[in-house]
Amino acid sequence: MTVFFVADSHFGHANIIRYCDRPFETKQEHDETLINNWNSVVNKDDTVYHLGDFGFGSPKWLNDRIANSLKGRICLIRGNHDQGVIKEPLVKRFEFVKDVHMIRTMRQGKDIRIWLSHYAHRSWPFMNHGAYHLYGHSHGKLPGQGRSIDVGVDVWNYTPISLEYVIEKIDIALEQSIAEKKKNDIVTLELDSAKHPNAFGSIISKFLFGN
Repeated sequence: MTVFFVADSHFGHANIIRYCDRPFETKQEHDETLINNWNSVVNKDDTVYHLGDFGFGSPKWLNDRIANSLKGRICLIRGNHDQGVIKEPLVKRFEFVKDVHMIRTMRQGKDIRIWLSHYAHRSWPFMNHGAYHLYGHSHGKLPGQGRSIDVGVDVWNYTPISLEYVIEKIDIALEQSIAEKKKNDIVTLELDSAKHPNAFGSIISKFLFGN
């Protein structure tokens, strides 16, 4: 079984094509493409965490035409556009519907936590203990910070992304950010030493030992 994440599908929402400059001519093309992309990576026994704004329309239409066409066990983290549509019979298609959710899983022998929310958080539970944070809502306009990332369809080619892939992406981005910060710190030290030669020793001591 594979775990996937996705957000901001906006099934049945014609105006989202214009609002987010999605590359589709019609609502039907939009929905069919997202359904096909979903089913191309998700199998029936997989779990998909949908981080909100599932779709627009009547609960019956969304259930019959959209949700029942999607593979996998779907867990919904409620978005701001879901309030009026997550009712019967659609609500029965989801394993659960919550506002936020923490999942725990093992990866490469390590116990990790992942905080799920429709909205991006600047801080989240267990953040200082290595927890990750996945969100939607921003449609690719709000870059992640630290161990957080937008899993909305506008970022990932209108396709759910796997747990392994998203964690790998976050870890690579974090490593690059740390490397860039170290590089900038070295440049700053070099500039400071050139301006204040006598202070170079204290600067190096502070950089290396924090004193």
